[in-house]
Amino acid sequence: MSSNGSQPLPILDFAKYCMMLAGIWRLSLPTENPLLRRLYRFYSAFIQVYFPMFLISLSLQLTISITDNNAQQTLSKTFEQLSYVIGLLTVGVAAVLYQTNSVKEIITYIIAEDADIARSADKEELRSHSEQVQFCRRSSFGIAILSVWMGISMCSVNYWTRFQIDKYKGEHNGSVEMPFAYDLYYYKLNKVEHASILLLINDASVVVCGLLAASTKIFFFSCIIFPSSILKRLQIRFRRMAVSEERALVVMKEFVLQHQRVIRFIGKLNASMKYVIFLEFLLNSLNIATVSFQFISVRTSLLSIRLSILHYFKIILFFAFLFTQTFVLGWSANEIKIQSLALANAVYSSPWYQQCKTIKGMLLIMMVRAQRPLVLTIGPFDAMTTQSALAIMKASYSYISVMMNNYN
Repeated sequence: MSSNGSQPLPILDFAKYCMMLAGIWRLSLPTENPLLRRLYRFYSAFIQVYFPMFLISLSLQLTISITDNNAQQTLSKTFEQLSYVIGLLTVGVAAVLYQTNSVKEIITYIIAEDADIARSADKEELRSHSEQVQFCRRSSFGIAILSVWMGISMCSVNYWTRFQIDKYKGEHNGSVEMPFAYDLYYYKLNKVEHASILLLINDASVVVCGLLAASTKIFFFSCIIFPSSILKRLQIRFRRMAVSEERALVVMKEFVLQHQRVIRFIGKLNASMKYVIFLEFLLNSLNIATVSFQFISVRTSLLSIRLSILHYFKIILFFAFLFTQTFVLGWSANEIKIQSLALANAVYSSPWYQQCKTIKGMLLIMMVRAQRPLVLTIGPFDAMTTQSALAIMKASYSYISVMMNNYN
């Protein structure tokens, strides 16, 4: 996908606007209007205050649900709330981390490299980078669409339930407590008397959480996909390295410096993201298990079978969101490792045998360095790969088995 038919769009383009919508973009805004800048700061501050309060309220209500004596009746709802707390805890940690100075430096590097690629006259380099941008944007759009549909389905459950409850109250002249997408702790607010206010709060929570979840995931994947593009560009340059060029030594030094910049960038990216990856790895398996358990254990609603269908639809979307992010993360992290190792083959494929002794020595050092793969790690542990994504799914299956044994 390109902006003018030949040059690829910036890889962070979509992530930038998503983060601005979520109020967590901390670099320059695309407007110089002081009023808009003040409004954005106010909006960002509102998000930064609202989300922690929401997460605390959600966690308190989860604690109340777990300690409820009537556990059999609330088990499915408790697991639903648990999946929200697990997922949103990761989102909250990521949202805070992505506003730090180290992540700002990562963004600055990506923007600078993107601009450098856009200035390239090499069609193969542009095509290679464009393919990475297209994959990034397809993944980002997929996450955004799933997030939007999840929000719509959660709000639909709210409003359909309210319609059915109002109908029930009209027929039976009674009062029924309103269920919500997020079962929050409302302190002294009564769910029957203050249903309209609480419904508004719940819908606002769905929007805020959806924006934060989508923007943090999209930015995360954009940053992880980008290094593969830079490594592929280096491979193309080595294979096309000139033989009789007077500036061969200068060009070679440029390549070495670019490789060193990529190594430092991936090291900094790993230092900033490894604990987010660790949380994803640790909690995604439990989250997928709780979502799957909801699908298995949900019962047909006494109010309406349509409500159950909406619940099923919501659960399926949530599972698709978790499944997609798990395998996109595993594949993207694994691609960095593969492309960093492939650099040694690209150096060997260059016309190294026709170069001077100095350049041959530099190429040999680069080949040796390229034998050590560049990786993103799961916290302080092993590298994140596609095998790690499969391990998450296997762990989820084990958790589901334990849950079903206890449930039955």
